[in-house]
Amino acid sequence: MKRILVLFALATMCFGANELDFNTLSSDFTQTVSSKTKKITYSGYFALHKDLGAFWHYKTPATKLIYFNYGRVTILEPELEQAILTDLKDSPNLTSILSQAKMTSKDTYKALYDNTTYTIKVKNGLPTSIDYTDKLDNKVSIKLSKTRKNEPINQGLLEPNIPENYDILSN
Repeated sequence: MKRILVLFALATMCFGANELDFNTLSSDFTQTVSSKTKKITYSGYFALHKDLGAFWHYKTPATKLIYFNYGRVTILEPELEQAILTDLKDSPNLTSILSQAKMTSKDTYKALYDNTTYTIKVKNGLPTSIDYTDKLDNKVSIKLSKTRKNEPINQGLLEPNIPENYDILSN
């Protein structure tokens, strides 16, 4: 009986636990989007909370603040003084992608989300990169650094604050 319990515990640790499970996750990122004719590199920071949503702060080449929560995506574009509101179903959900990823080899996971395959590389239990091809056939590569898992994050970051002077676009 002890052997069965030990084997079950080992199997659960090796195969049942997903090192991509988290309550909170935050990281700096560099995102490269490559088409057949062009390559654009973005950089910034993101913070995710499994239950409350996510915040992506794009710093370059232009400032953009993106909030994923309550079934909506809110995009603030300070340089244009506008806010764009859309349904979450139209955007990739990193929390869902990571939570359903399956290990395919040591340090590599794959997830299928909205007919797109995501490849996630992991080192020391933390994601280091996410690669996929988007619906416009662009190759997208997100490199992560200074990643922190299950550490407290400022929950105020997850709430959009739309300035009164912004134009609001929604679909």
